[in-house]
Parts: sequence; structure tokens; C-alpha cells
Amino acid sequence: MTIQQLEYFLAAARSLNFTRTAEAYYISQSAITQQIRNLENELGVTLFSRKNRKLMLTDAGELFVSEAESLIHKLTDSIERVRAVQDSMVGTLRIGYLKCMEMSRFPKSIQTFHNNYPSVKLLLRRDSAISLHDAFVKGDYDLIFNIKNDLLTYQGFASRRLGEYRFLVVLPPGHPLTRRKIIRQNDLEYENLIIHDFTRNFPRSPGIMHPNYLDTALLSNVIRTDEDVETILIMVASGIGIAILPDFEIRRPQVNLNLIYVPLDTNGYKAILEVIYEDKTENPLIPLFLDEV
Repeated sequence: MTIQQLEYFLAAARSLNFTRTAEAYYISQSAITQQIRNLENELGVTLFSRKNRKLMLTDAGELFVSEAESLIHKLTDSIERVRAVQDSMVGTLRIGYLKCMEMSRFPKSIQTFHNNYPSVKLLLRRDSAISLHDAFVKGDYDLIFNIKNDLLTYQGFASRRLGEYRFLVVLPPGHPLTRRKIIRQNDLEYENLIIHDFTRNFPRSPGIMHPNYLDTALLSNVIRTDEDVETILIMVASGIGIAILPDFEIRRPQVNLNLIYVPLDTNGYKAILEVIYEDKTENPLIPLFLDEV
């Protein structure tokens, strides 16, 4: 049962003429008839009858006139009150997001939330994984979108997994490995590798330095690390080395360098994106935003 069906019924009840009712709503008479029939089927009663080709309300129809008027009033009032609450929802939401999240559905979530709560001020900051972690733990963000990593712990906070992504080897055109459908770890034995820098603000040690998607024996092949994806891609295009990146970062790279992307065999390990937030929060905006993620 919809407000539109109730309005059609009331208009027909007043005019006792389906044709004039249809003209008033600029739709066909058959559409009005079908909507009334649907309403009758849902109620399980007959609302109109005909006598000598004249349209009349049944006893149930006459009773339902006042009920329909009351229902429309209550529904309209409820909608107005809900919208008033939404419109009055104010405050600030501080959101940090990982570089390249703009290539995911993250922008759509921001757009939808802003459309639903235009009075809420959104403070957005794009940063590296470690910088996001450090700032969030200090309380600089209400929630962050970040990559899951053993270095990044959030004790006392909640998280929600957004997706899992395979790793790709980024190659310049003409590289012998571009002919492979999948690249094995031992295929990289003699390659110069470029990977993300996950060591800033942390003590340097082999245990911390080791990325889970790369065999330990290949760590000595890592010649460069960087936090910026575009910089890594430029280094590959320049012939400095080949890179390993999760595919969410290079689905739509912002630089067009004619590079080749081949899946890497990581023995099932994938990059995980998640949103991290304070679970027991008094900020009502956080659960509202999470509903859009």
C-alpha cells in the first residue's frame, strides 16, 4: 500500500469516476483501475461497485475513506518529521583515506552521505597508510579508510572489511615477464623491485620490513620504496625496476605510462581494505556514515 494508491482511491471516491480521476493525475484510466484493484487485493475487500453502470462505493469503501485520509496524514507527517531530523543533523566528521581510495567506491559513499546530510561538515584528508594510522590513534580522525597491515594495530577500535585485492607486478612494455599470465615468486629472482614503504615511524628490522606478499628471499631485490603510487609507476616506466602493488591502486592510474600489469602468485595472500572507527562512540554521525559504506 502506497500513498499514491490512497490518493487515487480518495480522488475516485470523491468523483465516483475513474476517467476524471485518471485525467486529474495525467495517467490512463486503466492505470487507475489497476491501482484500485491492487489496493482491494491488499485489503481483501471490494471498495467500488457498479449499479446500472454507475460507480459507487461499497460499505467497506465508504468506511475506508476516513481511514485512507488518516493514513495519508500520518504517513506525510512521519516523512516530514524524519526529514526534519535529517536536515537538522549537524556536526563535523573527520575522515582520513588512503591514497588511491578515490579509485574505489569511496567517493560515492561521500557523495551519498553529503546528499543525505547536507548540514554535516566533512573534513577529508588523503594520506599514506602509516600517517593515517598514527593520526587516527592520536584522535585526529573520527574514522579512516586504510589497508590492513601487521604494522598497523588499532587496539580498542572497531573495523569493517571493505574488500580483498590481489597483487600485480607492474612492468614496462617489452619486459620478458609481460608474456606471462601469472608471475611466480621465483620469476622475480633477478629483478630489481620497487614496493610500498611501510617502515616510516617504525624501527627498522627484517621482521617489520617483510611484506607478506613477497618471499623473504626476494627482500634483497628491493631497491626502492615509496609511499606514492604515481611515483612508483614513473620509476617503472623509467626502467629503474618493476613494482608490486595491489590492484585497487592501479585500476585507473592517474598517469598514463603504457605499463603492463600481471597478477603475482602470493599463495593466496591479498591486500585488505578496511574502515576503522571507534565502536562505542557518542558521535551519531559515525554510524550514519557507516551505513553508506
